[in-house]
Parts: sequence; C-alpha cells; structure tokens
Amino acid sequence: MRINRRPATALILSATLMAGAAACDGHKDTPASDEVSETAHAFLSTWQSGDLDKAARLTTNPGRARSELASFRDDTGVASLSLTPERASGDSVPFKATARLSYSGSKATWKYTSKLHVINDAAGHARVSWHSYVINPHLPDGGGYTLQPFAESAMPVTTDRHGQRLTINDHPGLSQILAQLQSRYADTGQEALGIRLSSAGDSGDGHIVARLSPGKKAQVATRLDAGMQQAVDTATAKHPGASVVVIRPSTGDVLAARTTGTDFDPTLEGVQAPGQIFELVTSAALLDHGTVTTDTPVGCPASTAYSGQIFTNPGHWSSQDAQFIDVFTHTCDTAYVRLAGKLTGQDLASEAHDVFGLGLDWHTGLTTADGAVPELDGGDKAAAVIGRGEVRLNTLNLASLTATIQSGCFRQPLFVDPKISGKEPARTSHVLPGHVADGLRTLMRAYANASGVKGAAFGGVADQFTDSDQPIMGWFTAYHGDLAIAATVPETSHRPQTAKAVVRAVLDATT
Repeated sequence: MRINRRPATALILSATLMAGAAACDGHKDTPASDEVSETAHAFLSTWQSGDLDKAARLTTNPGRARSELASFRDDTGVASLSLTPERASGDSVPFKATARLSYSGSKATWKYTSKLHVINDAAGHARVSWHSYVINPHLPDGGGYTLQPFAESAMPVTTDRHGQRLTINDHPGLSQILAQLQSRYADTGQEALGIRLSSAGDSGDGHIVARLSPGKKAQVATRLDAGMQQAVDTATAKHPGASVVVIRPSTGDVLAARTTGTDFDPTLEGVQAPGQIFELVTSAALLDHGTVTTDTPVGCPASTAYSGQIFTNPGHWSSQDAQFIDVFTHTCDTAYVRLAGKLTGQDLASEAHDVFGLGLDWHTGLTTADGAVPELDGGDKAAAVIGRGEVRLNTLNLASLTATIQSGCFRQPLFVDPKISGKEPARTSHVLPGHVADGLRTLMRAYANASGVKGAAFGGVADQFTDSDQPIMGWFTAYHGDLAIAATVPETSHRPQTAKAVVRAVLDATT
C-alpha cells in the first residue's frame, strides 16, 4: 500500500488558512482587551460630552441607542453627566455614572453603577453591544419605558408655640385645622426628588428607581399650646358636636381649638345666627351711645312688639323692675328689643365692625369666616339686637369678642405668625372705650357669679325659629386672666348648660 504524506509545510499552511478563515468571521470573536477598553472609553467619553450621534455610532444599534440616550438626557432633566470606566473584564466594562439633575426648582445628584459589553460587529469593528440597561441597570431592554424625575412634597411638621409637635393622634380636636395647615404651608419646605421608571401599559405610578434628595419638611410653627389643647380635647370628649376656641387676649394668639368634624362646622368657617350671645355687642353699643348704664332700670316684659313682630323670652323670665345688669344676667330678649329703637342700624353695625372687628378681612393663617352684622331697620333691626335674622357669627368670632372685652381692644386672632402667612392682621378703627369696657366686664362678672363660672362670662341660646328640625345651639363664653374661651354646643333646652359645662371644664383645667 502506498501512503501519500503531505509535507509539513502543507500542514502548517492549512492551519494558517483555517485560522485566517476564522478571523474573517470577525463578528463571532471578542475584540482584544485593548480594543474593548478603547471602545468603552470612546463611547463613555462621547456620551458624557453630549455628542450623542457619535456615541450612538459606536454601538451595534445606532438608531435605538441615539433615541434612548436622548430620552435619558431630556426626560430626566440631566444637567451634566460624569462617566468613569473601571477595569475591563473580558468584553465587560463596568462604569460609574454621576448625573446632576435639575427639576421642579430642586437640584440633586444621582450616582449609580452600570456596565457595557464590547463585541465585534459583522465588519469586524469593535462596538458597544447596545442594550437599554447600558444607560441604567433598571431599564428593561428594548425600550418601551419612561424614565423621569418626580417631586414629592414632604408633609409639614406642625408645632405648638413651644416647639412641641402637634399630631391628629394626640389632638383629635385639631384634625381639620392640622390638615389645613399642612395643605396650606406644604410648599414652604423643600420637595423630595427621585427618579421613577414607567413601562408601556403600566397603570400605576411606576417603579421608583432612586430617591435622590430627601427634601426638607416645612416647619409650621403655630400659636397653639399643646397643654391647652389637651384640656379642650378632654373637656369636649363627651360632646362630639362641640366647637371651642381659646384666645390669649393680650396678643390675639389662638391657643387651642376644637372643630366638630361636620360638614357645617361653626368653629372657624361656618357662621350662623348666634342668638342671645350677640347681646354682648348690643350691650356695647347701648353703653357706647349712653343709652344705658349697668344699673339703668329698663324692665323685662314677658313679650313685646316691634314693627309688627312679637318677641318673647325663651327662658320665660320677666321683671318690670329689672335693671340693665339684671336684663343681661337673665338674657332678657324683650328688654333688648324694646331698646332697639335707641340704636340705628348703623350704630349696631359700626359697633360690631369698627370696635370688635366683625366683618373685617381676617388673616389668621387659616381659612375663616369673619362674622357679619349688616345695617338693618325695623323688625330686622329688632331681630338683630338679639342675634337673630341676618347676624352671623362663629365660635372664633365669639372668642375674639370676649378677648376684646377683656383687653379693651381688638387683636385679630392668629393661628400662625403673620410672617408665615405673609399677611398683616386686620385692625379696627376704634378701641373699646374705657367706660364701655368697664361696663361690659361688670355685666359679665355678674353673669359668671350667677352661673358658677370663674372670671367673667356670658351665655345664651340660638333657636332656629323657622326650622324645628334644627337643634337649639348653646353659646357660652368667659374670660379669666389672660384667657378668653368660647364654646358652641347643641342643647336640649333653652339654656346653654352644655356649652357652659365645656367652658367651665376648660377653665378649671387651665386656671
């Protein structure tokens, strides 16, 4: 048998040709390590510089790469980008990204690590194998996503006058007030900044990729007092329909408040005909115009007529020899109606507006209704002097009335410092004349003595005469030292017994 042997040189040549053939099929081979590093550096450098066209051409899919790189730049608000490659491992090159973002007035730095792979394309050129995760490891490959920053308002921290935090759990009576404070002053803090990924067809808010800035919670310092608020919450615990406001007369600071949690809340925003409690203002007008003094005999008939309307006393007390102090102490409506002819509608409205600040535009730091006493004549005026008809007040207004009597001048109620609200408090054009203030204090001390309440007080009811389905509302107010307290509570009789009990409980706990 004859064996044909190929020369050694032929074998070497054959091996060389085979190796050459393999080299021609370049897209299956991994580039040399120096090519991997050079290509990765070139891609990251051009991406960092903002030359997205050149960066895209260094990838295996220039069209998609250009689109996704541009979306990353434009959608996320990237102001600058720093990309630092690390040591290559085979065809893989990890890199660190530092993106500085500016969004919604906030700035933040986003740092993360990603990686890329370098392969040879069909033409044998080293290229970055394009995948969406090259931009960020959270991105799903193939597009169909939106990567965007988002801002979150940090919930404000509300504190009392001593810096103690106020929460709804600790002070349920403040629930509506704290909610309004947090809503109104949320933008005084710094928003938290983050990055969110939303995929196509995602019905939710998407996936939070990063939280870049924790933000800064707004600090809302109020004039409230946590200890006083606790006393109010305790006093009203068994009276869910009670609304209460406590004011410091010397400053106008609102120290505590309790809202009812109902749609019609008479504490701050709601107003209603106050009934007999408005006789405080009528008494001030009568004293101011010299119509009466505290000991003027005025009488209290069981009924009286004015402009064709008949008025009676809900409490059924009457006395022909009653002095004005007796009329006040027994909240005799008929006596006030008889005295209505001594005042013009303007007299009553001016006393309310110019001295007690009712109807001015109050800037308390919250949304409030600020009372209304229009100029009225005839039977409407007679109804107004006893708080019926078109007169409107709420618990805050009543507490302010009492604070004005105690201090002698109107100081607009304040929940927050005017520097926080950005608005100056309302001011009246007149102070309470000295003899009027002294007269009102004498009257209120007499009422307090008869009622068994500390300090000076006054109370009455408001009966909804036109609608029997509406409850009788008890209004009660008192001052003791530098505290003025007002309460409005549904009653079961024509006496403000529940309202008085609430005010007395607060006074007993705090004085």
